Amino acid sequence: MKTPEKAPEKASAKEPEKASEKAPDAPKPEEKKKAAEALPEPPKDRKALEAAVKKYGVDAAIEALKKVKVVDLRSLAREFNGEFGIAGREIRNANKKVLIDEFKAFFSK
Repeated sequence: MKTPEKAPEKASAKEPEKASEKAPDAPKPEEKKKAAEALPEPPKDRKALEAAVKKYGVDAAIEALKKVKVVDLRSLAREFNGEFGIAGREIRNANKKVLIDEFKAFFSK
């Protein structure tokens, strides 16, 4: 008895894309690791922060600040004595996001 021949299966639309078809500008895991290693240590004071901005750039310094505790960010913000966008009680009540945004605005001038 003969078995009927099956038509070749068509590729379904739900198949994942091949690696060669992905966007070429997507960073590779090795590149992400190198970029993370290039980030400076979280700065402890104003001089260290300014040095990190000069050496690594604003974005890398901000990434390093994201690793710092809010208490330390507030102390760092107080070192800017009125040059900073917020002062006094505003610094005391500011959360991490607000402080990071203020540092970014200050160094992006």
